[in-house]
Amino acid sequence: MKKILFLALMVTLICCKKEVESENKSNQKEIAKSKDTTNISSKDLNPYLKLNPELFEYEIIGIPEMHRFTDAEILFPLKENDFDYTKSKDFNYYTAKEFVVEGNQLKIIIFNTYGENDSKVLNVQLNSYRANQLKDALLLDCRFTFETEYYRNFSIKNDRIEITKISVESLLFNEDGDIVGEKKTKDTLSSVVRYKLDSKGMFVTQ
Repeated sequence: MKKILFLALMVTLICCKKEVESENKSNQKEIAKSKDTTNISSKDLNPYLKLNPELFEYEIIGIPEMHRFTDAEILFPLKENDFDYTKSKDFNYYTAKEFVVEGNQLKIIIFNTYGENDSKVLNVQLNSYRANQLKDALLLDCRFTFETEYYRNFSIKNDRIEITKISVESLLFNEDGDIVGEKKTKDTLSSVVRYKLDSKGMFVTQ
């Protein structure tokens, strides 16, 4: 009788152990899945950006640590840099986000640079690294106001990136090109580009 009770107790303990192990594995899978899920948009960077209403220029706030660009980083090709505003050693950059997607190390950096007539432009750049080596760079956002207001909205969902480019024309010009006022209704133009991050850490157009 004691032998039967002992066997029954052992079977119960083994079953309980398997259930606990199965639950732990399930939880680990859920944690791993959540870590692999990336969902970032322009709104996530709003706390780091402050518009100067007098100069219509963006200042970077809330990120204490700054970094200086190396010569290699300044010269590295930047995709979707439509206006060809190059980096300047006069400005540092700030790291806003770091994450990993399918083995690729990704970093979102924010920095200012020079635009038209040495006015200040705000850029948001996505860098991709493999084994700590910079593989590719994509301009997520570019903000400035000259005669035209320009900005972008972006979203990153795992290995997919979508960028909406927006320009707003609000000024009226005469035949000589002089500003004579503002439009009652602003003209807004937008276009969308999409990229996919491949296994080599490159941003590929879709």
